[in-house]
Amino acid sequence: MIKVDIAIIGGGITGSSVAYFLSKSGKAGSVAVIEPDPTYEMATTPRGAGGVRQLFSVPENIRMSAYSLEFYKTFDEVMAINDEAPGANFRANGYLFVANSSESARMLVENAKLQRAEGANVEVLDGLKLGKTFPSLNTVDVIAACHSSDDGWLDPTAAMWGFRKKAQSLGAGYIKDRVVGFRQAAHKIEAAELGSGETIVADVFINVAGPWSGEVAAMAGIDIPIKPLSRVAHFWRAAEPIEQLPFIKDDSNIGFRPEGNGFMGGRVTLDKGPGFDWDFDRGFFATYFEDAVWPLLAGRVKTFETLRLERTWGCHYSQNWFDGNMIIGPLSKKLENFLIASGFSGHGIMHAPATGLALSELVLSGRYQTIDLTRLGVHRVHDNLPYAERGIT
Repeated sequence: MIKVDIAIIGGGITGSSVAYFLSKSGKAGSVAVIEPDPTYEMATTPRGAGGVRQLFSVPENIRMSAYSLEFYKTFDEVMAINDEAPGANFRANGYLFVANSSESARMLVENAKLQRAEGANVEVLDGLKLGKTFPSLNTVDVIAACHSSDDGWLDPTAAMWGFRKKAQSLGAGYIKDRVVGFRQAAHKIEAAELGSGETIVADVFINVAGPWSGEVAAMAGIDIPIKPLSRVAHFWRAAEPIEQLPFIKDDSNIGFRPEGNGFMGGRVTLDKGPGFDWDFDRGFFATYFEDAVWPLLAGRVKTFETLRLERTWGCHYSQNWFDGNMIIGPLSKKLENFLIASGFSGHGIMHAPATGLALSELVLSGRYQTIDLTRLGVHRVHDNLPYAERGIT
């Protein structure tokens, strides 16, 4: 039997961020992170795009992004150990949302007003100005676009390892194992049972298991709408050099950004439904790229008409199938020491610093102090009151 003060279930970027903030506080006592895959071969973080943006319509998401942006700007310095930096290399190359329908454009403009009110540096462009700003883009169908120049992206793998190694240097322990069940007593989780046969006793349990969070919650008899969403990402090269582009998303659900001397991105679709798909059919998705992704890319960037696809890989969102926003805080009134942060639906990397801070505040002081995330609690699911994003997500 292992006894700790706080047990964190899941050691990806969110779990490691929580471990970092708790350990850094000096008030958390002993912290253990349970992670079954220390190589992170099947983890979601290393397969992500690493984008960080303030282009949201939910105020809490804008505030979390603003916090995370400032945090990531100095991440390599803060997370350095013995002068060895993790190399997350945040690049403020901006974000660009493009709307080519009147309804999407209307929401984009409304959202921009809110984003400015929250302090974000955003500019709304028409098609003519967009074409002058980024000459490589096709803008004939563009009604409005929103450019957020302070946003950008980072190396998600380096960020995850940066959080993990710093948390370990501050005293957090990582256990290679998997939670397979819980032991409950009165109104709390008493212990977690592990696949190895070990048992972990803790005062607080935090479920940050990403797309596996729903399975972990079910072990405690709690049903939440978080399941994996399988998606595919691609890397390609353009036939001709083009200007430095921001991270671009439009209302066809296409998203892409520069990556080295090429580009990475894809198209998110909910059509397939929930579930894991690590061994996806490469032949099928090569055809999918040609039929469903390439035409949209070529329609937005002129030189992508002759792009060269080089690789494709599978990845997963921790998808909240209820409203697409994360669930954070206590999971159940019946289990007062069981917390969650999951269901980011593609926004986990960008919100990891803010989430780690928020959960550490909740555990140590019993309330949110920096950003009030109460509205993102599980109660909205029970009350059937979705709190969803509007417009391009």
